[in-house]
Amino acid sequence: MNRRALVVIVLALVVVAGLLGAYKYWRVTAAMKAGAAFANPAEAVDVATAHPVQWQVTASAPGTVVAQQFVTLSNELAGTVARVAFSSGQVVEAGQLLIELDTRTERADLRSAEADITLARLTAERTRKLIEQRAGTQAEVDRAEAQLAQAEARRDVVATTIARRTLRAPFRGRIGLRDVHPGQYLAAGTGLTTLESLADTVYVDFRLQQDIAAQLAPGAEVHLAGNGLPVGATAIIRAIDARVDEASRTVRVRAEAPAAATLRPGAFVDVTVAATAPRDVLAVPLAAVRRAAFGDHVYVVRENPQDPQGLTAEQRFVRTGPTLGEEVVILDGLAAGERVATEGSFKLRQGSRVRIPEAARQTGAPGPAAPRGS
Repeated sequence: MNRRALVVIVLALVVVAGLLGAYKYWRVTAAMKAGAAFANPAEAVDVATAHPVQWQVTASAPGTVVAQQFVTLSNELAGTVARVAFSSGQVVEAGQLLIELDTRTERADLRSAEADITLARLTAERTRKLIEQRAGTQAEVDRAEAQLAQAEARRDVVATTIARRTLRAPFRGRIGLRDVHPGQYLAAGTGLTTLESLADTVYVDFRLQQDIAAQLAPGAEVHLAGNGLPVGATAIIRAIDARVDEASRTVRVRAEAPAAATLRPGAFVDVTVAATAPRDVLAVPLAAVRRAAFGDHVYVVRENPQDPQGLTAEQRFVRTGPTLGEEVVILDGLAAGERVATEGSFKLRQGSRVRIPEAARQTGAPGPAAPRGS
């Protein structure tokens, strides 16, 4: 092969390679233009508007209803029951007789002491008359008066013993169940029944963490729930314990509530207190928040600058707060008035095209203010 033929072959190969390259470039360019012209189908989602609500941090604690006055009645001295003067659940007055133990021996001693007093008084009077007649001495008068004082003191001791064997109501209230009967022997300090005062109000005792209790003050209002209470039941804080429990690091708080049939002493209620002042935050439906290991996020529905007729989804990380009914508080990451995807948001990704069904277009309007909660 001569040199001229070799050059022709090389030029022919170069031309063929150039044509093939140009053809491939044209095919790739056409495919890229076709891909750019093809848009992913828009995902149908419902939307809602982030709207402001008033919210404050609250704390909840179990509370126990306590009567203003409550005692467990017991006998001070041992003895046999002679009389029971109350019935189960009876309302008794202050000073009313409840239980009387057998005091026959003490009453005999009392009569003897009163007889000794009578004799000692007569002896003292005769001795004083004798000294007036200069027939006696002052020492005899002193001895007679001392004997009278001793007899009176012995009478007082016996009368006190009788009183200690008699149980009376210390205040007006409703007595508990009767479980004692005449003839029954009672050791000293036997628990007999309970007595709870009758008042227009009752106490509710509960415990709070020390940092929350430090923000409370007497006169503050707390909310009660449960135990058949009506919605919106409240109580007023009356006292806060001066010390923190070393074991639980909590502080005991006492509130006062109007007495009700459902607020029996010992009953359980839920107590909710405000831990901070109210503040304005944003809220969106629960369905709008997507939970993930890398953070909570929502999809903000925005106008697509490249498609005036369409919408696009923007992934936005947010800091969430507590739930308020069917909504969740957004503490950071959203602005008031921004629209977020709710139902169907699980189908979205960053930059997804969005379509709002006609039936759901009105759901983007701001909702009513949610109630405060924690």
